[in-house]
Amino acid sequence: MTHDPTNPAGPRRCRLHIFDGRYEVLHRRQHLVTLDLDSPSIDMTLDLHLQQLTRAALADGEPMDRPRLEVRDAATGQLLVDRPGV
Repeated sequence: MTHDPTNPAGPRRCRLHIFDGRYEVLHRRQHLVTLDLDSPSIDMTLDLHLQQLTRAALADGEPMDRPRLEVRDAATGQLLVDRPGV
């Protein structure tokens, strides 16, 4: 599926950023995904991405006391979702 830029609904290309509090971890990697932010399953999808990126950060020796996920539009960098971990 491709995102129609004239229609804000539906799947769109996003870049994921993982943080420990305010400090971005894994910042040298690009995490690009296509997400439908209006999907009923988006919460579960974002939780899975947060878990996977947290595990990757821990494997790289990053501290992950307060994980947080930011979802940004891949083209504009606009913040779409700011999701704290548990």
